[in-house]
Amino acid sequence: MASKTPSRFARRLRRSLVSLLFCGPAVFLYAGFVILPAILGFTYSLTDWNGWGAGGTGADLLRAMTSLLRLAPGEARAALERFLGARFIGLDNYRELFHKPEFLSFGGLGSFRQSVVGFTLFETLLIVIAFTVGAMVLAVLLDRLRRLKGLIRGLFFYPYVLSVLVSGLLFMYLANRRAGAINRILDLVGLDGWQQNWMMGPGFGPYFIFALVTWSGLGFFTTLYLANLQTIPTDLYEAARMDGAGFLAIFRHIQIPMLMPTVMTSSVLALILGLNLFPQILVTTQGGPVKQTTTIGYYVYRLGWSDNRLALAAAVSFVAFAALVLVAAAQVALLRRRQVSL
Repeated sequence: MASKTPSRFARRLRRSLVSLLFCGPAVFLYAGFVILPAILGFTYSLTDWNGWGAGGTGADLLRAMTSLLRLAPGEARAALERFLGARFIGLDNYRELFHKPEFLSFGGLGSFRQSVVGFTLFETLLIVIAFTVGAMVLAVLLDRLRRLKGLIRGLFFYPYVLSVLVSGLLFMYLANRRAGAINRILDLVGLDGWQQNWMMGPGFGPYFIFALVTWSGLGFFTTLYLANLQTIPTDLYEAARMDGAGFLAIFRHIQIPMLMPTVMTSSVLALILGLNLFPQILVTTQGGPVKQTTTIGYYVYRLGWSDNRLALAAAVSFVAFAALVLVAAAQVALLRRRQVSL
């Protein structure tokens, strides 16, 4: 008697069950800790929730879902409001957000720079340039070393190992007005008139934040470029030298085109780092002086935990997320187009 061969549907079902068996725990954890909180966060951004309202039970959520299936939006909204412990206000939080001058100001370049969005974009631009161009140049120079190569590379990578707290406290000590190393050096060379609080003084805070982020992360991005440099065939260097190409010509016509994949990766990582800049601000300036160093991340923290405006903070988070996705997508498309042209 001939054995029956499983049908195509049965084979697909079996493969799907096996895949679900292996991927199911990871999918479940990702959905529980990422997707579900994101959905709840967006939902709360449409309410007036202040973080103190007591929510309902699962029965209220089930009642809301069944009301939607019965095409009863009024009952579904009332049940969902009981479940969330908040009242739906639509897009009012988003309207309020874009009417806040401290968040986004169009009153001129100076006022735009002092707004939350302006300062965040300014820091992000500096960080992207430093970690994309600066790290690439540093990696090329380190790759040319012949002596103490491992030691010097390790010294550049060491700050990345330190925690943000240690790095922030170190820079706070450097910038301190009374006991800071910078002011002590100025005193020793007779420039005591230049002494000030470099981190909290007017005009220098943004650059000290940038210096802190660059010092902490430059080693990591340099390592990415160094790893890519090792994959460039030595035949290209030998052929270029036989043709009389110098250091700059090799850098321009060989190393830069071959490093474009790392440029794409580094620029996107630096963009995410700049737009999500938060722990460095929390440890050092806490948004000061006069809120001049308030990033989007710290603004969300202040709205949520200091002002009890968690719904508005959720709205800021989703605006930042949407902007990050759009900018990152445009950045990747531009770099891929540039890579193809090279």
